[in-house]
Amino acid sequence: MTNSVKNINMLDAVKLFFKNYFNFSSRASRGEYWWFTLAYLIACVACFIADWLIFYTLFDQAWYENFGFFINILSLATFIGYISLTSRRLQDAGRSGWWQIVYIAGYIPILIFMIIGIILDSMLFYVITALLGLAYVAFLILILVWLISPPLEDENQWGRNPLID
Repeated sequence: MTNSVKNINMLDAVKLFFKNYFNFSSRASRGEYWWFTLAYLIACVACFIADWLIFYTLFDQAWYENFGFFINILSLATFIGYISLTSRRLQDAGRSGWWQIVYIAGYIPILIFMIIGIILDSMLFYVITALLGLAYVAFLILILVWLISPPLEDENQWGRNPLID
């Protein structure tokens, strides 16, 4: 018996995104993740253009005064779903979805040490801030590698590979 492999397109990825909006426990293929990411990027560009056209032409605001109404609505509408999708993608690659807590909240220690450094005017805290920043960037690169990497097996603790029937 051979397993057939499904192909996914952008429309399927968007449908799966909303179908699995609160699903943090299964797997998402690379195609599902990256096709939705491309759709989200296109939607962000469209929202930026709509914001610019509406607020620049109707309210005579410069582009840098625009508060991004439509982009903010899009971000709020997709926030939990995107965390869910990233969690499922990491699980497809054999990693826990909890790893994304580090990149969601990882900048907080950087800000704390930066503020302490500014208040105390201490070079030590600036150095610690820079080292934490470098570690944060290295971790973001690691997450990106995990998001790009293929699944290691057809079935893992989070379920069966979503591309195999």
